[in-house]
Amino acid sequence: MSELPGPALLECPPARPGSAPIARERRVNTITARVLTGTCVVALALILAGLVTALATGDRTAHNASLGGFAAHGGTGELLLGLGLVALAAAPALGILATVACWLRDGDRRYALTAALVVALLVGGAFLG
Repeated sequence: MSELPGPALLECPPARPGSAPIARERRVNTITARVLTGTCVVALALILAGLVTALATGDRTAHNASLGGFAAHGGTGELLLGLGLVALAAAPALGILATVACWLRDGDRRYALTAALVVALLVGGAFLG
């Protein structure tokens, strides 16, 4: 089996005294996974609540969704659906922010800055595109 190219890119950040790099990495991964899972659960709950509300009120008309006009057409169901979609779209940025917070706490400023730039690109792309 051949080795992966670029071993310097795959190295773990230097360990703080008294902490194992693998344990730190596992902790960061666990926190990030919990944030992503929690955000997706909230998004799913909002989407389901929106669907149930829309069907219960008899609203079966499809509308174009825009970031500012979720409630423009009326119904609470559409508003809940829109909020669920926003929560689902925000999940990756929130997951990366959780990773940034963990890396800042561990003192890995270089990795935290890189991840913060990725979040800025995601948020900027969401508002510009």
